[in-house]
Amino acid sequence: MNYTQIAVSAVEALIQNGPTIVGDIKALLGPIKEGREPTDAEWAFAEQQLDAANAAVQAG
Repeated sequence: MNYTQIAVSAVEALIQNGPTIVGDIKALLGPIKEGREPTDAEWAFAEQQLDAANAAVQAG
């Protein structure tokens, strides 16, 4: 696989997982805007979702 194919696959994966990534960022911004730190459950959920999105991007 050449660099162009890798780049296209990575961009496609980011586009497909973009809503998940944005949703996770928004989930963490909520507590911050409320003036509090995210709970352990909020952090764990965000990390789990971001790990899954990252794995999908890496898999291309």
